[in-house]
Amino acid sequence: MREVHLELLLGKQVYDLNGQPIGRIEEVKVEERDSDVLVTEYHLGALGLLERLAATAIVHALLRPFGLEREHHVHIVPWHDLDLTDPEHLKLRRRSN
Repeated sequence: MREVHLELLLGKQVYDLNGQPIGRIEEVKVEERDSDVLVTEYHLGALGLLERLAATAIVHALLRPFGLEREHHVHIVPWHDLDLTDPEHLKLRRRSN
Protein backbone atom coordinates (compact mmCIF):
# COMPACT_ATOMS: atom_id res chain seq x y z
CA MET A 1 0.00 0.00 0.00
CA ARG A 2 1.29 3.45 -0.91
CA GLU A 3 0.84 6.50 1.26
CA VAL A 4 0.39 9.90 -0.39
CA HIS A 5 -0.04 13.30 1.21
CA LEU A 6 -3.17 14.57 -0.54
CA GLU A 7 -2.57 18.18 0.44
CA LEU A 8 0.51 18.08 -1.81
CA LEU A 9 -1.55 16.89 -4.80
CA LEU A 10 -4.25 19.57 -4.64
CA GLY A 11 -3.72 22.09 -7.40
CA LYS A 12 -1.23 19.88 -9.30
CA GLN A 13 -1.60 19.74 -13.08
CA VAL A 14 -2.51 16.36 -14.61
CA TYR A 15 -1.40 15.42 -18.12
CA ASP A 16 -2.89 13.00 -20.64
CA LEU A 17 -0.99 10.23 -22.46
CA ASN A 18 0.24 12.76 -25.05
CA GLY A 19 1.65 15.08 -22.38
CA GLN A 20 -1.15 17.64 -22.79
CA PRO A 21 -2.56 19.26 -19.63
CA ILE A 22 -6.14 18.25 -18.85
CA GLY A 23 -6.74 19.99 -15.53
CA ARG A 24 -5.59 20.47 -11.98
CA ILE A 25 -6.59 18.24 -9.07
CA GLU A 26 -9.20 20.26 -7.22
CA GLU A 27 -11.10 17.62 -5.24
CA VAL A 28 -10.35 14.12 -3.98
CA LYS A 29 -13.09 11.63 -3.10
CA VAL A 30 -12.30 9.04 -0.43
CA GLU A 31 -13.94 6.12 1.36
CA GLU A 32 -13.29 4.85 4.85
CA ARG A 33 -12.66 1.11 5.07
CA ASP A 34 -11.96 -0.23 8.52
CA SER A 35 -9.10 1.95 9.77
CA ASP A 36 -7.99 3.05 6.29
CA VAL A 37 -9.00 5.99 4.13
CA LEU A 38 -8.81 5.09 0.44
CA VAL A 39 -8.94 7.43 -2.54
CA THR A 40 -11.72 6.53 -4.99
CA GLU A 41 -11.40 9.34 -7.54
CA TYR A 42 -9.84 12.69 -8.38
CA HIS A 43 -11.85 15.63 -9.72
CA LEU A 44 -10.03 17.99 -12.07
CA GLY A 45 -10.96 21.41 -13.44
CA ALA A 46 -13.07 24.41 -12.55
CA LEU A 47 -16.10 22.54 -11.24
CA GLY A 48 -13.81 20.35 -9.17
CA LEU A 49 -12.65 23.48 -7.39
CA LEU A 50 -16.22 24.70 -6.92
CA GLU A 51 -17.13 21.27 -5.58
CA ARG A 52 -14.33 21.55 -3.03
CA LEU A 53 -15.70 24.92 -2.01
CA ALA A 54 -19.24 23.46 -1.87
CA ALA A 55 -20.44 26.07 -4.34
CA THR A 56 -21.37 23.87 -7.32
CA ALA A 57 -25.16 24.18 -6.99
CA ILE A 58 -25.02 27.95 -6.59
CA VAL A 59 -22.76 28.43 -9.62
CA HIS A 60 -24.92 26.14 -11.79
CA ALA A 61 -28.01 28.13 -10.82
CA LEU A 62 -26.30 31.43 -11.68
CA LEU A 63 -24.87 30.23 -15.02
CA ARG A 64 -27.93 28.33 -16.32
CA PRO A 65 -29.99 31.41 -17.38
CA PHE A 66 -27.06 32.64 -19.50
CA GLY A 67 -26.44 29.26 -21.17
CA LEU A 68 -22.92 29.18 -19.72
CA GLU A 69 -23.30 26.12 -17.54
CA ARG A 70 -21.97 23.75 -20.21
CA GLU A 71 -18.69 25.64 -20.59
CA HIS A 72 -17.45 24.45 -17.21
CA HIS A 73 -16.91 20.80 -16.53
CA VAL A 74 -15.29 18.45 -14.09
CA HIS A 75 -12.98 15.70 -15.20
CA ILE A 76 -13.44 12.66 -12.94
CA VAL A 77 -10.45 10.33 -12.82
CA PRO A 78 -10.76 6.96 -11.02
CA TRP A 79 -7.95 6.45 -8.50
CA HIS A 80 -6.33 3.65 -10.52
CA ASP A 81 -6.11 5.81 -13.68
CA LEU A 82 -3.75 8.40 -12.17
CA ASP A 83 -0.02 7.65 -12.19
CA LEU A 84 1.48 8.98 -8.95
CA THR A 85 5.01 7.70 -9.66
CA ASP A 86 6.27 11.27 -10.09
CA PRO A 87 4.09 13.60 -7.93
CA GLU A 88 5.58 16.62 -9.71
CA HIS A 89 4.37 15.39 -13.11
CA LEU A 90 1.04 13.59 -12.67
CA LYS A 91 -0.28 11.74 -15.70
CA LEU A 92 -3.15 9.49 -16.70
CA ARG A 93 -2.53 5.78 -17.19
CA ARG A 94 -5.16 5.60 -19.98
CA ARG A 95 -7.06 7.87 -22.34
CA SER A 96 -9.54 10.22 -20.74
CA ASN A 97 -13.17 10.48 -21.90
